[in-house]
Amino acid sequence: MKKKTKDLWKDKVIAFDEKSRKLLDKWRFTHPIYEKFILALESSVYRAGNYKLIPAFKREYLKMRDRYIPDWKEKDPKYLKKLEKDMVKAHICHRMAADEYFLYDFEHQDYWQRWEWLSDKERMDLMLKYYGEDVFAELTDKSFFYHLANQYFHRDVCFIGKERDSELFIQFTKKHPHFIVKPLGGSLGANTFVTEVDSEDAARKLYQELMEKEDWIAEELIIQHKETEAWNPSSVNTFRIPSFRAKEGVHILQPFFRTGRKGSVVDNAGHGGIFAVFDPETGIITTDGVDEYGGRFECHPDSGKKFKGWKIPYWDELKALVAEVHHSLPEHHRYVGFDFALTKEGQWVLVEGNWGQMVGQMAELKGIRKKFIEYIS
Repeated sequence: MKKKTKDLWKDKVIAFDEKSRKLLDKWRFTHPIYEKFILALESSVYRAGNYKLIPAFKREYLKMRDRYIPDWKEKDPKYLKKLEKDMVKAHICHRMAADEYFLYDFEHQDYWQRWEWLSDKERMDLMLKYYGEDVFAELTDKSFFYHLANQYFHRDVCFIGKERDSELFIQFTKKHPHFIVKPLGGSLGANTFVTEVDSEDAARKLYQELMEKEDWIAEELIIQHKETEAWNPSSVNTFRIPSFRAKEGVHILQPFFRTGRKGSVVDNAGHGGIFAVFDPETGIITTDGVDEYGGRFECHPDSGKKFKGWKIPYWDELKALVAEVHHSLPEHHRYVGFDFALTKEGQWVLVEGNWGQMVGQMAELKGIRKKFIEYIS
C-alpha cells in the first residue's frame, strides 16, 4: 500500500513538473523581449560554422532547407530569416531536429500544438531514463536479441566476427548459398546487402573481407508472401510494431507497414523506403505512404498499389504473436519495436527487435508524445 501511495505521489510530482515547465517555457519563448533580442543571439550562435558549434542541433539548417524547400532561392529573404529563427526556437524549446521541424509541419503550429509531438531526442532520453543504458545496449545488439528470441525467427543465421568460427559460416553458405548480410550493430538498413557464394573458397574470401570491417550477421533469405511482395518484390516488406508491455497485456502504438522502392533490398525509410500507419485494432492502413524526404504517396510510385484501405493479411495472428514474443523476453524489456515479415506460407517471422523511432507521426501527422509517456512510465 505504501509503495502504491509513493508511486502515486511520484506521478503527481512528474505531472506538476511537466505542467510548470511548459508554462514557464511558454512565457519565455513567447515574450517580446525573447523574440526580439535573445532569439536573434541564439540563432547567430547556432548559425556559426553551419550549426556545427552546437552538437545538439543534429542536422544543419542549410541542408534541411535545401531538402524541404527546393525553391528557397525564390523565397523572400525575410521569410527565410524568420523560418531559421523559428527552427532554432523549436529545437531549444521542443527539442526538435531540423528535419523534424519540416516533417511535423511545425511552421504552421502554435506553441501548444507543438507539445503534442515526440522528438527523437526526447524519445531516447525518456527511454534511457525509464529503462537504462543496459537495455538499450541489449536491443542494439542483433546477436543478443537473436539469442533472446531465436524461436520466433524461423530461419538460419550465422554471426561473422573476429571471435567467430569461420567454419560455421562455411557450413551456413553450403546450406544457403544465397543470403542477406547485415552489420551486427547497424540500423536503418545501412550497409545491408544480398549476396551469393558458389564455392568454399568464395565463402572464405567473403568472410575475411567482412571480418576486417566490423561484426556482421548473415541470414537465410525470407521468401515473402505474395500479398506483401506485390508492393515491391526486390525488398522484404515488413511491419513495425511498437509494443509496450503492461500488467494487462501489451499496448501497440502507431504501427506501420514498410515497403522498399524498385531495385532496393531494404524497406527502411532512411534509405528511400515508404511507410504507412495502420489501425492496431483492424489492421487496415489509415494513411498515405510517406518517406523521410517529405514525400507523400497515395499509391506506391513503382507498383501503383494504394496505401489507404489495404488490410494487413493475418493481422489477428500477428497481434497475438507480438504479445507472445514480448512476454517471452526478460521483464526489463518493457518496450520493443518489433519488425515482422510474412512468409510465402503465411507464417509470421521475427526480423529483429529494437528501440525504433516513432516515425508513424510523420504519416499520421499526429503527435503521440502524451501517449508514449503514458505507456513507458
